[in-house]
Amino acid sequence: MNKNHLGDIEHALNNGNRFYTEANDKDWNDLVEKGFAIKHPGWEEDMAYFRVTNEGREALKLTDYQLGKLKHCFGLDYSKKPYRNYYHCNKTNDEWEDLCVKGYAKKEIRGEKEIIYFGTLKGLREVFRRNISAKYFEAI
Repeated sequence: MNKNHLGDIEHALNNGNRFYTEANDKDWNDLVEKGFAIKHPGWEEDMAYFRVTNEGREALKLTDYQLGKLKHCFGLDYSKKPYRNYYHCNKTNDEWEDLCVKGYAKKEIRGEKEIIYFGTLKGLREVFRRNISAKYFEAI
């Protein structure tokens, strides 16, 4: 899944699980092919309604392993309050790459064998379970 797919799924779920667009929309038809959405005919001949399936909803969720990595990134596995924001790797990490696509993290490449992943505000809100402000997030 890519960022367009995730954005489309989130948009549909935030709007009554419907997305009305052209019937030949490449991203939505790709989601239908993967089983993450279903397609219904629209009011007009060249339009369609797309709905997210349970598999599509599950694709948005984070695994326990990913949640653990995010907690570690913010220092929440050792502290009750976040005190840092980084996760250092010497090569790309599939779990972190998925977190980046889903908007929970960002990646910075600093060298041939130095990759640092940073959690986003969305990621901190997911693991800290508090509605924190952007100002608080930036102070970490």
